Amino acid sequence: MTEQEPMITNNPVPDGLIPADVLASATPVAVYGYARARAGKETRLLDEIQAVISPTREEAGCEQYVVHTAGDEPGAFAFYERWSSGAHLLAHVSQPFMQKYFAAIADLVDGRLEAHWLNPVS
Repeated sequence: MTEQEPMITNNPVPDGLIPADVLASATPVAVYGYARARAGKETRLLDEIQAVISPTREEAGCEQYVVHTAGDEPGAFAFYERWSSGAHLLAHVSQPFMQKYFAAIADLVDGRLEAHWLNPVS
């Protein structure tokens, strides 16, 4: 195992948010995600999101990690991530700071996290 190709061991994300075939990908993977804050939890969710942006962007295999707000929907956040491989994505979600993040947002998100997995063509 090298830093370029972390070992895939399990799926540590909430409710199997990442499909096994994505985690097993040896080619780049991308995701468009969406989260909505529960009423009154918008600021706390934003704080949790902002806390993971910098450390995520510093990780091996992180090609792009951006978060947007939806101006017409307060408390709504759109994510776009691109990783060099599924193994890099797995290493990311396995980081202690991400495990803390998933635990913290469980009570802040209205409904389920949405994830739409993409296969980059460029």
